[in-house]
Amino acid sequence: MTTIPATDAKNKFGELLEVIHKEPVEISKKGRAVAVMLSIESYEEMALKLRELESPTDFSWLDTLRKKAKHSSESEPLDETDYDNHLDEKYGQ
Repeated sequence: MTTIPATDAKNKFGELLEVIHKEPVEISKKGRAVAVMLSIESYEEMALKLRELESPTDFSWLDTLRKKAKHSSESEPLDETDYDNHLDEKYGQ
């Protein structure tokens, strides 16, 4: 990642906008990193990945199967057929 001083970012803003389409640019002030500029495409990609991480997959079907196994009057555990039937019910196949 390229690092440039804040003064250069201010004075060469047009050039900076061109560079960020190739890579993010770190902006420093008094030798300390204070910001990062990146293209809108990079930002949107990062935001999408973050939303995916924040919205967990729905595993409620697994709880249903666990309850079925726990409360089943049969002594046999759930098998592959039970799982296949669940998938058929959930996804209509």
